[in-house]
Amino acid sequence: MRILTGALVALCLAFPAHAQDDRDARVAMAKEYVDATMTDMEIQEFIRQLWQPMVQQMAANRQPMSEEQIMQIDKLFLDHLTQPLTDVMRKQDEIMADLMTLEELTALRDFYTSEHGGAVMRKMPQLAQIQQPMISAVLQSAMPEMMPKIEAITMPK
Repeated sequence: MRILTGALVALCLAFPAHAQDDRDARVAMAKEYVDATMTDMEIQEFIRQLWQPMVQQMAANRQPMSEEQIMQIDKLFLDHLTQPLTDVMRKQDEIMADLMTLEELTALRDFYTSEHGGAVMRKMPQLAQIQQPMISAVLQSAMPEMMPKIEAITMPK
């Protein structure tokens, strides 16, 4: 019985060390992926995708802006968001390690660093930019019907 108890204690003590080793491996793999994506990422283009729908919406509502105003908005967003969003993107390795297995992270890294995978991933921001007006249109058409329902849900009874 003491042998069985000793074996169980040894197994229990070894498990946390193995789990940490596994997490460390996942973090390392996720960091490889993040480093590869950050090399190719054009953070300024990503940030422009955040504010351009707002400017487009204003133009659609007959509030067009001059080129100078658009350049000022661009600078404002870039000045305030470039470093913080870069920091957020760089910190995703820990989150990815908690969400994904080592095999998934390895496959993701391998896909991204492959010729075709890298090409596809570099085109994803362009895809998102093309889809953004469509998404905005869906939201805009749905909001008149949804807002009264949201208000009904959120109003105190």
